[in-house]
Amino acid sequence: MNRRSLLAGVAASGTAIAGCASIEATVFQESTTPEVPSDPDDPIARATIGSPTDDDSPHRVRLWNRTDEQRSIGLDLEAESATFEGDYDLEPDAHVVIFLHDQAEYAVTVTVDGDEVESTTLEADSFDDPCPSTELFVLADDEFETTTEPESNHC
Repeated sequence: MNRRSLLAGVAASGTAIAGCASIEATVFQESTTPEVPSDPDDPIARATIGSPTDDDSPHRVRLWNRTDEQRSIGLDLEAESATFEGDYDLEPDAHVVIFLHDQAEYAVTVTVDGDEVESTTLEADSFDDPCPSTELFVLADDEFETTTEPESNHC
């Protein structure tokens, strides 16, 4: 039997039983961490909170738009010693970067098109890591993901 005959037979069989039974297929997708685009060193905006010192590495926070369309994205960082508020119109794969030099606990809030999508906390002890970094990813379908690395490449 050649391939076309086999496919035609399978299609006909599927059509014949489609009216008699409902077949439900479940597709499982493995959760994967979003990848940083190929040029992560070209943010549309940079900010620094606190004063750089030679003794401590800053905690880098990058906020990414990993959707297929421009989004209005807000980032609020709040600690006892400092506050940062930024609103950005980010194109797909664009990002902003903030370097935190004040060792403190930061409340982080991300908004997309005016709606809060994520709140998290950067712990003060994360500054004890050799080169801490947090990536905040705004994804399609109103999803959001956060990743943290103790040793990233910005130090």
